[in-house]
Amino acid sequence: TNAVNNDSYECVRATPKSIIKRRVFSKTNFTLQKNKDFPFEPIGFETVEFENGDKLIIENSGCENYTLIFRFQTSRFSGKSEDARFWYRAAVQLIEQTRKGLVDETNLVADGIKALNLYIKNNKTLKFDEEIDFGGTEIRDVVTLSKVKKPKGNRYKIELSFGIGPL
Repeated sequence: TNAVNNDSYECVRATPKSIIKRRVFSKTNFTLQKNKDFPFEPIGFETVEFENGDKLIIENSGCENYTLIFRFQTSRFSGKSEDARFWYRAAVQLIEQTRKGLVDETNLVADGIKALNLYIKNNKTLKFDEEIDFGGTEIRDVVTLSKVKKPKGNRYKIELSFGIGPL
C-alpha cells in the first residue's frame, strides 16, 4: 500500500496535511502517500466532491518547496481547449470559489489569484504552462495554469499549481 502514517520526516516543511475546511466542503477525503521518487517526502492528496457534481483533487507536496496542485474536473465551462484567455478566467473563478473552503496559512493561493488576475489584465497573449512569478527575490512564489484537457465526456480537466520555494 502507498499509505503513510509516519509523522516524522526530515523535511524543512512539515508533513502535508488537509487544507480543506470540512464545514465548507463536507464531501472531502485526505490521504497521505509515499512519494515514489523521494521516499522522505510524503504527498498529501485531498479529494473534494462539489454539490454540482464537479470534483477537485489537491496534491500537497514538497520538502524544500511547498506545492499545491489543484486538479479540477468540471462541466461548468465549455470552450476550446486552446483558448488560454477563456481558461485562465475559468480557472480564476474555480479557485476563487474554492478558496473560501481552504486553509491558506501562507496566503499562497490568495496572492496567486491576484497574480493570475494581473497576468490576465496585463498580457494580450496568454500561454498555458507559464510560470507566473509573484514572490520575492530569494524565495519564489509561482502560479501556473497547465494546458486544459477534455477527455471523453463533458468534463474538462483544469490544473492550477501554486508553489513557493526553495524554503
